[in-house]
Amino acid sequence: MEKNSYLTLLGHRYSCRQFGETQLTDEQLGVILEAARKSPPARNLQPLRLCVVQSAEGLAKIDECTKCRYGAPTVIIAAYDHDESSHPTPDHGPETCDFGDIDTTIALTNMENAAASLGLGSCWVGAFDPRAVRERFNVPESYRLVELFMVGHCAAEPGPQHAKRKDLDQFVVRETF
Repeated sequence: MEKNSYLTLLGHRYSCRQFGETQLTDEQLGVILEAARKSPPARNLQPLRLCVVQSAEGLAKIDECTKCRYGAPTVIIAAYDHDESSHPTPDHGPETCDFGDIDTTIALTNMENAAASLGLGSCWVGAFDPRAVRERFNVPESYRLVELFMVGHCAAEPGPQHAKRKDLDQFVVRETF
């Protein structure tokens, strides 16, 4: 990889909120799913579960669960099996979470970066009705829904907010908070 090419990729990636109708190729989808598979889970327990939705019927069900599909031709429901994830004890892990949440967000990050490397757009959506998703897609009770991942060809450029970032010294300290 070229020096700084990863940072360049991150600088171009943005949350696409207007997708074109062209469906992903099987190869593109395969790259995105492989990026998720190669993501490092806690203790290598691999609790990640993904449901790829591309049919007109499936996308109509997604539209019943969220107003934020943005016309994406592919939606991936990202969840994890709580029974298979690593659960830290209060004195040996994060204060507030199950490692399944972290494992899934790492996979989503890899998926969005893989999509960007293919010239595709993506957007994580947390604004959805989990009961509706569970019902319409037969999500097992042991699965925890994390995000809906919209992916496809962008039909709009990023907004002006995309490039605005705090300076490092506004959120990084050294040695102590």
